[in-house]
Amino acid sequence: MESAHSPAGIGASGFVWVAGMLCVIGGVGWAANSLWAAVAGAPEGGAFVIAEVVWVAIQTLLLIGVVGLALSGAAPGWFGVIALGVALLGRVDFLVAEMHSLAIGEESFLLPIGAVITAVGMTLVGISVLRARRWSGWRRYMPLVVGVYPFVAMFPLIAVMSEPSFLSIALWGIPWTLLGLAMWSSRGAG
Repeated sequence: MESAHSPAGIGASGFVWVAGMLCVIGGVGWAANSLWAAVAGAPEGGAFVIAEVVWVAIQTLLLIGVVGLALSGAAPGWFGVIALGVALLGRVDFLVAEMHSLAIGEESFLLPIGAVITAVGMTLVGISVLRARRWSGWRRYMPLVVGVYPFVAMFPLIAVMSEPSFLSIALWGIPWTLLGLAMWSSRGAG
């Protein structure tokens, strides 16, 4: 039975389904906006403002995705609650960082902090989801893939190149998209 106390007056599983779809849109948006930056170069002036408004929307969608993941019950217990709290803190930091970037007209120092906190949080969430075994098949691994991806494909390149790789950042959108699909498809599935 669905709870009437979840966001927008819909049941918890309904919200998870909607959050999953919004996470898919956020993941695709993440990839597209990052690829655009990789091809066009760092935006300036009015293009920077437009890019940041898009980033605020993307970060909001991914934050809703993590809220949906929290409500899905896939990461139960105290460890899951702490892990989800860290992941939510990372997503909130990303949202604040994009708004800060918009306000100051350049990338905020908060962006890499959000990436690290999100990566740690989602890795811990992934461990919790795997241990709980409430999701099956490929869906079980998606939170962990979202968390581990930056440690494998983003942070090492930053260490080697001394600057972020827009392509590796763009590709983080793929695991976010798959996480959204996992949440969306988890409705009524074990």
